[in-house]
Amino acid sequence: MITRPLDLESRLSPPPRDLNFFAWVNVGVIVLFFGLLGSRFVLAPGVPVGVGGQPGVIELPSTGSAAAGMASVVVSYRRDDVILFEGGKYSLTELRQHMAGYAKDHPGAVMLVRADRQVSLQSFLDLCAMAREVGFANVQVAAEKPAAENVPK
Repeated sequence: MITRPLDLESRLSPPPRDLNFFAWVNVGVIVLFFGLLGSRFVLAPGVPVGVGGQPGVIELPSTGSAAAGMASVVVSYRRDDVILFEGGKYSLTELRQHMAGYAKDHPGAVMLVRADRQVSLQSFLDLCAMAREVGFANVQVAAEKPAAENVPK
């Protein structure tokens, strides 16, 4: 071989027999991060709005853990007549049957609503009422800054 004339093979260090201290530290840190991400310290990306219970009774929703508060479906509410749900574009009246089918297939589902500033409060409340009627356990509201405000100055 090419290493024999210069005897380079004798200068190679032997391969390690087991994992060293730093490898065990890395494994411990990875386990720590997975433990933290699955705990109550990580919050769901929205503010919960209670839609369950009796009509006319205001109740504050409670989430026992981060997994219980995570949204199972995202609804993007762009304007009063433009709603994006599960890859389709619907109006508020067309959305009811699709939401009912989803709530039937996924009992206890949580809906995350990403509403635009063009959506009126009454339209949002109509969507929350419809979510309660079709069987969603909870609704979460998420807001984002417009793209022009996200640019650092």
